[in-house]
Amino acid sequence: MLTGKQKAELEGFFTGEGLTELSIQQSRELASQIKIPLGAVESFALEKGIFPSRYERNKGSIGIEGQKKLLKSKVIVVGLGGLGGYVTEALGRLGTGQIVGVDSGIFDETNLNRQIFAKEDNLVEKKAEEAGKRLEEVNHAVVFTGIASSFDKLDDEIWNDADLVFDCLDNISDRLGLAATCSDAKVPLIHGAIAGWYGQVAVIWPETTMLEKIYKNQKFGIEQNIGTPVFTAAAAASLMTAEGVKILTGKNLKREQKMLFFDLLEDEWQTIRFQ
Repeated sequence: MLTGKQKAELEGFFTGEGLTELSIQQSRELASQIKIPLGAVESFALEKGIFPSRYERNKGSIGIEGQKKLLKSKVIVVGLGGLGGYVTEALGRLGTGQIVGVDSGIFDETNLNRQIFAKEDNLVEKKAEEAGKRLEEVNHAVVFTGIASSFDKLDDEIWNDADLVFDCLDNISDRLGLAATCSDAKVPLIHGAIAGWYGQVAVIWPETTMLEKIYKNQKFGIEQNIGTPVFTAAAAASLMTAEGVKILTGKNLKREQKMLFFDLLEDEWQTIRFQ
């Protein structure tokens, strides 16, 4: 929360400058001068109808009201590998206010083909820590919290104040466990899974059993046999992020039970609906 003095200083700056947009340099100087987070400066600017320059290309699609909602949102990304890396990077660039990244793993050489945070010089480093380093380079206005743990060990309050959760896991049992956790916390879950040229994306609304229907009678996925190339991970993660942004900005609250399946090899896209 901003103090009355801090609000007055911000008000004075925006009133006196006659601004139509706000640069990163201006945001940093204001944040340092008034001693407030960078995100608070950007949120105040949006309240005044001024778009921070870093989000200018969001304006036509997301709009000023949508951008304000994003900056006030808190999301949890569970899994920071192929899917989770791209999702986290995209959310950071979009200006999602708080991102909690959860992954107990470390990078190895087999991650280099598709995981955006994996580099030759950070192998054996914790994924949660490397994700935080990357977001510091991309957007200082976003508050990223990296947790090097499995999701089932997190405290309840982490889930209870989240607006949205992203399932970027790599096995069926953990996915079902995460869906149950989100249902209990009444938080929507964006599900994504990939294998080879194929991917699927769905919104799992609280208190539904859609994920159980998707994985009925399945114990293992096929990705271990046919691999996970980078283009499939990037495609699925982009679709997941789009679904998430629609929910966070109020553009999709229909609670439909449907899954998008895509085949990049045959250029086929199919929507599967569940009862």
